[in-house]
Amino acid sequence: MPRIVKIVVPDEVKEPEVARWVAEGLSRKVFRKLVIESLSEGIEVDLERALEEFERTRDEVWRKIEEEYRKKGLI
Repeated sequence: MPRIVKIVVPDEVKEPEVARWVAEGLSRKVFRKLVIESLSEGIEVDLERALEEFERTRDEVWRKIEEEYRKKGLI
C-alpha cells in the first residue's frame, strides 16, 4: 500500500523537480533490487554496462535540472 509523506520545500522548488528527485531515488532502489534478484537467480548481469547507463541517465537529468536552476538565477 502506498504511503503519503508530506514534506516542505522552498517556494522556488517546483513540483516537477521534487517528482524527479523522488523518481531518481526510487530508480536506485529498484535497480538494486533487480541486481540482487538477478544475482540470486544466477542470471549474468553486465554490472559495468548497467552502471554506465545509470550514470549517463543521472548526468542527463542533473544537467537539465542545472539548466533550469541557471535560468532561474539560482546558480
